[in-house]
This record gives sequence, C-alpha cells and structure tokens, in this order.
Amino acid sequence: MDTLLNDFRSRCLEAILDLVWRQWCSLGVSGHAQPAKPEHLIDLEALVLVTTSIGRHEPRLFDEAFDWLASYGSLINLQRLTNLQSSHRLGDEPVLRSVAQWLAAKSTQPRWRAAAKIRPDSEVGPAMAPLFFGLKGPTPTPPDDIFRSQGLERSVFQPRGMSRAPQPLLPPNLMASLRALIGVSARVEIILYLAGSPSAAYAAEIARATGYAPRTLQAVLQEMLLSGHLLSWEPATQLKRKSGRSGHCRYHLQPTDWAFLTSGKPLPRWTPWAALFAVARSVLAAIPAPGEKPRHHVVISSQLRDTIAAQSLALAAAGLLPDLDLRPEAPSSELLQTLAERLPALLSNL
Repeated sequence: MDTLLNDFRSRCLEAILDLVWRQWCSLGVSGHAQPAKPEHLIDLEALVLVTTSIGRHEPRLFDEAFDWLASYGSLINLQRLTNLQSSHRLGDEPVLRSVAQWLAAKSTQPRWRAAAKIRPDSEVGPAMAPLFFGLKGPTPTPPDDIFRSQGLERSVFQPRGMSRAPQPLLPPNLMASLRALIGVSARVEIILYLAGSPSAAYAAEIARATGYAPRTLQAVLQEMLLSGHLLSWEPATQLKRKSGRSGHCRYHLQPTDWAFLTSGKPLPRWTPWAALFAVARSVLAAIPAPGEKPRHHVVISSQLRDTIAAQSLALAAAGLLPDLDLRPEAPSSELLQTLAERLPALLSNL
C-alpha cells in the first residue's frame, strides 16, 4: 500500500503541475508548456488559488504566475476569489495574503488589499517556514519582508516582466478577454457558463457553478434579460410581475451571438476547476511526502472521501464523476486504488 500511495502522490503532483503550467502559459506567462486545451475554459480565480498551494512545489511556476499577476492582476475578481476559497477550501491562505499584500503595495493594484487580510505582527508566530517545499539551506537573503510578515521565508520577489497579455482569441482565455472587454463582474461568468452549456439552467445552478450567492446572481440575471441576449422561458416583464417566480426560470443564450469571441471557433465548456483542484490538493495533503511520518491508509481514504463528497455536486454537474468511477461504499483500499488509476489520468486529459 505504501508503494501505491507514494506512486499515486507523485503522479498526481506531476499531473496537476503540468495542468497548471499549461493554463498559465495559455494566459501568457513565460514558459514552454503546451497551451490549455481549447475545449476547456480557464477559471482565473481557481487557477490563482491552486497556484498558492501547488506552486510551493515548483518555485519557477509560482514566480512566473506571480509575474503575470503583477501586470494583469486587475483581471481577477477578488470577491469571487474569496467565495471559491471559502466554498472549496482551496488555496494556501498565508501565501495568498502575501501575494495580495505585495500586489496592493508594489504593483499599483490597491484593490488587492481586500484579499490581503493582513494580520498584526503580534499574531505571526516566531516559527518561520520556507515558502517553497523541499528547498534546504540558509535563510534567503535578503528576505522578502511581505512574505515574512505571514510566516514565510523567501528571497525578495523581483518581477521579470516577461509575461504577455492573454491572447484574446484563444478559447481557454475567454474569461480574461471578456473581462477586459466588459469589466470584472458576475456577468462574465454568466455569459461563459451559459454560452458553453448545451442546455438552459436555473439561477441556482448557475450560482453554484460560478461561485456567486444565488440572490446576487438572480438580480444580475433579471437585468441581463432586458438586453435580449440572455433568454428565458418567460419575458422579463412577466417575471417582475410574478413575485417569487424568477427562481423557477431557466436561462439560456444563443451561442451564435457570442461566436465573435473566438472568431467562430467552438466556445469552450465550463469546467469545475475549483472542485478538481480541491480534490488534487487533498491528495497531496492527505498522503505524506517521502520522508514524512506515514499515515494509515484508512485515515487517508477517509480524508479523500470527505473531499470528494464535498465536491461531488460540481463534478457530477460537469459529467466528471464517471471518469473517477468511485463507489461511495468502497473500502479504503479500493477507493485509493481507483483514485490512483483515474485521477492523474483525468487531470492530464483536461
């Protein structure tokens, strides 16, 4: 079992790092990974959050993503970032606070202070931890004071300025390009979710998939109906008169109205990246790295089972649960064996 777990963890880490590299390179970071696959939309907030944890395994990935944020961090929806962090338990909070504080102070993006949640110095314990895993040696000099304020050691971050703007006609980049066009708001996620969906959806379904509060999204949907580009089974004027009915309305778009975004190429599907990233991160957190204190496989499987249960609605809505082929009642050894066979392959194919 130990051999299986070590191999599973290694392959999962390799697959998630490759996936995250592909998405960042598609957005314009300096790197040599293949672009993201055109049929899957990149979720900017989910990508930032997973990079704050997965990036600690690969310093170059972390710093290249950080470099991109220093130039284009204004495209990130900070309210949605907070929502996804809370609902999916995704991201490393001290790392995110450090990145947000740096961006607010040194990249002329002051609104990132909302995500910094800076703690008073008295709340930071005396114990310091390296930002990057597996790096041994003396304390980096000179240290980065912003990261040190969150209990993390690294050398001073100096952006290289090598990142490029996202190519607007690459289908995976649509979230970034549409935000650049109409602004950072829930309207972008509504358009992209429905434009890439083969069927109409209720407001609650859209809210759950996109990471917004249902009541907030419902008000936005009602306004968007007036444009004539967001469609429903009932006219907006009737929905206003029928108190309480708007929550029972299904919304849809005509994909041809939005084909200009990709020069006629197929619009990418909405993929529940936050849920997938949360499962992958749980694997890395549950299975000890080589040299760490071992854990019983029953404890590991219990932790992974809880994470999968928490993310199952999002995975099921996207049709991804069959790819994992999990039985809820499976014993721990079978669960781990199935995940080891299926999860790295799923991440590599997305």
